[in-house]
This record gives sequence, structure tokens and C-alpha cells, in this order.
Amino acid sequence: MAYRWISLFIVIWLFQITVNAFDSSMSPIFLLVTAIGITCLITLFHQPLKRIIFEDPFFIGVDIFSMAVLLTLSGVTESPYTLYALSPLLAAAFFFQMKGALWSVGSFTFIYLTTLFIGNQAYPLIVEAHLLVNQVAGMWLVTILFGSLSELLKQLQGTHQQLAAARDDLTTQNDKLAAARDDLTTQNAELAAAHHQLEIIHDLTLMLQGASDIKSAQQRVLRAVTEELGFSQAIVGLVNPSTSRLEQWQMRPLNDDLLSALNPIALTPASGPIIEELLAHRGGWWFNDRPGVVDEVLGEWLSRLPWLSLPMVLQEELVGILLVTAEGGRENLSDDQIVGLTAVASQAAVALGTINRVKQLAVEQERNRIARDIHDSVAQSLFGTVFTLDACIKMLPEQVDVVQQELVDLRNLAEQVRQEVRHSILDIWPSELTLEQFKLDLHKYVAHCSGSNDFHVDFTIGGDFDALSPFIRRTLYRITQEGLANVAHHADVNAARVSLYVEPDEVQLSIRDQGRGFDTKIALTRLHNRDKFGLRGIRERVENLHGEFEVLSQNKRGTQVLVRIPIDRRNGYE
Repeated sequence: MAYRWISLFIVIWLFQITVNAFDSSMSPIFLLVTAIGITCLITLFHQPLKRIIFEDPFFIGVDIFSMAVLLTLSGVTESPYTLYALSPLLAAAFFFQMKGALWSVGSFTFIYLTTLFIGNQAYPLIVEAHLLVNQVAGMWLVTILFGSLSELLKQLQGTHQQLAAARDDLTTQNDKLAAARDDLTTQNAELAAAHHQLEIIHDLTLMLQGASDIKSAQQRVLRAVTEELGFSQAIVGLVNPSTSRLEQWQMRPLNDDLLSALNPIALTPASGPIIEELLAHRGGWWFNDRPGVVDEVLGEWLSRLPWLSLPMVLQEELVGILLVTAEGGRENLSDDQIVGLTAVASQAAVALGTINRVKQLAVEQERNRIARDIHDSVAQSLFGTVFTLDACIKMLPEQVDVVQQELVDLRNLAEQVRQEVRHSILDIWPSELTLEQFKLDLHKYVAHCSGSNDFHVDFTIGGDFDALSPFIRRTLYRITQEGLANVAHHADVNAARVSLYVEPDEVQLSIRDQGRGFDTKIALTRLHNRDKFGLRGIRERVENLHGEFEVLSQNKRGTQVLVRIPIDRRNGYE
């Protein structure tokens, strides 16, 4: 639009200088007014006309036709409207680039030459051919050049739009990368925290595995909570199953005055809401606005700060409680911290519960050992005592001298029983049980059991007996002792054979007699009867050493007890 007005102003300026500049077949004023009118209409209706042209590009042909007629009427090659006539051509080139430029200049050339031909027929025109060629060629060059520039401009605009879109995409990608970086940073922090907690739990697990007693395990749990997880205070209390109370309190940092004043707390709902939640295997938050336990000492101390209680449970069995301070309440604790504390409480429950169970198992094993020892020694000796007393009663008063000697022997036997009871209670065993001592003690023992010195034991020993560990030697002694006692009491013979072979990987023991025998099916089904505790004791001793136990017997054809015990080179030899 600006080009059209500027080119028209040039025409007006030339018109003011000289009217002769307008060598035309019509009135120059009429042509000028017409050009001004056309320009004003286009200016006023610029937007609608532009929309119409984009909808129907051929509409611009009206403007091209008017420019061709204007040039023809205003002097052809001498016309001052030559630049003005380029307006529709440049507009077509601008709007439709090279395609519009070629179409518009081609149409203009055809219309222009046609009007010249028609005008020359009606009114002879003076047209110099070379000037006409220059004029038309100039229009072609200018229009094509402008079309090329428009094409380039459109490409630049497209490139600019692509760059803008790429910039927007890069901005979006950068925002996404920034968000992803933030997410990764957050995840990395969470993973680092989780890794740290796993390291704490792993180290705690290793430390708890090395704990030899309850107190050291408690201290390691408290150290992990306060030093590794960063909590200021922590308390651990353990459940005593026999009394159903919380006791054995430990805390960190250590407060001796408080620990000495703490009393066991009964595991009943009446002991307070903390205990009530603990019985349900639940934890919770406890603040100083409500008492957690009815115990005055512990309740007053817990009321100073907020606390988080965590139950320690092992296989649905309550082991204890872990109390941890939480300054500021739950808002200052993350989910990861709570998960870490829960994991610590679980590991503590496993360790403390395992130690308790090991202690209980050790107590049970010791009870069984004492029971076997008492049966193998005291019970058998008492059996011999009763047997001797019964014989003495029958011999009185005819055989007073014999009874006196029997009573002397019975006194010695009672002294031996006293010593054996003392050994069983205090778990005292000779530091050295040599092969000779092994055979000598068994000879004495079976003589007391049989009530006669005529009972003979034939020993066959192979291998290095003294190289066995004291525990295996003691076990073999007890097994042989019980086997010979059974022969003396039930086989109705006065002789037995003991064969012992020590091999690199196992020990083989055989106790054999030629007595009356028995039905093994009936006897072995009564192993849980207290009257047959001797066979059960042998079997338990053998099974405790992962060995094999077998009884072979037939009525009136004797009995043989076979034992095989594997030798662990870490425990089997001294």
C-alpha cells in the first residue's frame, strides 16, 4: 500500500512540474483523478480486498487490467504511471511469491499488449518498439525479483517459525529436563537415605549376630538408633515370658538414676495406653499431653518429649518395645525414617528373640542332660541299693556277717551316689577320661548294678580313644554305662562284650550279651515310657551328635546295641 501511494506521489509531482510530461490520448487530470480514486478505494477497503484476493487470487486481475489500460491511455512507454502500474504485480508477487509474480506479470503483459493493439486500431499510437520492450522487460525483472525476495522472505519466515518452534520445544525439553533433574535429585536423595538405612541395618545385623548376651544386643540397637539414625534418646524394654512383664530396661544416653528407679511393668491394658497398643502389636505417637504408662517414674520421664513407640515382634510373639524421641512430633520425621526405625525394631526383635530362644533351648538341653545323667548314675545306683537291701532283709538274721558286709558295700555305693549327684548338679567331669579309666569305671559300675563281682565285661578297643574330644568320650561312657546296666538288670547273664572302634570319620560302639533278649518292636514303642528312659536316653545322646542308634534282639538269643557317631574334625578330636 505504501508503494502505491509513493509511486502516485511521483506522478502528482511530475504533473505539477509540467503537464507536457503527460503525453496521453486522454485528459491527464482525468487519469490522475482516476488513479487517486482507485488508490483511495484500495486503501479504505484494504483488509476486505486482501481477504477476497486470498480467497480468489484471480480477483487481482481487475487491478492488473486497470493498470494496463492506464498505461495505454497515459502514453505507453512515455507514461508517468509505469512505477504505479507495478503495484498489483508486486502485490501478487508479495502475496503468492514466485507463482504469483509469474502469473501477474504474464497476465499484465498479455492485457497490456492487447490494449495497445486495440487502442492503436481506434487511435494511432506512437510506440517505439525498443522502449516498449525495455518497459515490459523491466516489469518482468522487477516482478520476478520481488517474487524471489518474497519467496525468500517466506522461507525466512518459515525458518523463523521453525526456529521459534524449535526454541519452544527446547524450552519445553529444558523444563522437562529440569523437572527430571529435580526428580532424579529427589530420587537420588531418597536412594541415598535408603542406602544409608540399609547400611545401618546391615551393620546392626552383623553386630547383633556377634552379640553374646541380651544386654550387649540392646546396647547395639540403641547405638544404631541414636548414633546412626540420629535420634537423641532411645529406650528398650524386653518381655519376660515367665512373668508377663516388661523389664531389663536399657537406654541411651545412659541415665543410671532412671534405670535404677525403673520397675517392671505388667503387660496388661491397665498399665497404660502404650502397653495396650503394645499388646496389639501396634506402635504409635505419644505426646506430653497424655500419659503413656501408669508407672510414675517412666511416665514422668516420657512426658517431657514426644515419643514414637515401636513393638518388637518375632513370629507373632512379643519380644519387647523400642521407644524413640521425636522432637517436634511426626512432622519432623519422614516416611523413610519411620521405615528405618521399623526395620531396626524388626532386626532387634529377631536378635533378642533368638538369644532368648537359644537360652531357653540351652536350659532345656541342660535339663535333659541332667535327667539322663541322674538316670544313668543315680537311678541305677539306687536300683542296686534297693536290690542289696532286699537281699539283706532276706538274709537276716541267719547270715549276719554277710549282711554286715553287704551294708558296708551299700554304704560305699551310697557315697558313690552322693558323688554322682554332685557331679550332675555341678556338671563336674574328670578332666581326663583315659581308656583305662573308661574300662575301670565301667567294671565298678556294672559290679554295683549286678550286686556281684562275678559280672565280666570283655572290652575290645580299636583306634586312638584318647584322641577323641572329652564330650564324645563322656557320651560314649554314658551310653556304655546304660547298656551294661540294662544287661545286668534284665538279661539274666553275668557277662557282656563291649566293642569300640575309633575310625577317622566315625566311632562305632557295640554292647552285646547272650541273655534272654526281648521283642524290640514292643520295647522301642515304649521309649517315651519312664520305665524305658534308659533306651530313650541312649537314643537322645546319639541323635544329639547326629549319629545312628539300633537295637538288635531276639527272645533267648541275646541283645546287641549298635551306635555310630560321626566325628567332626572341629569337635571330634582334641
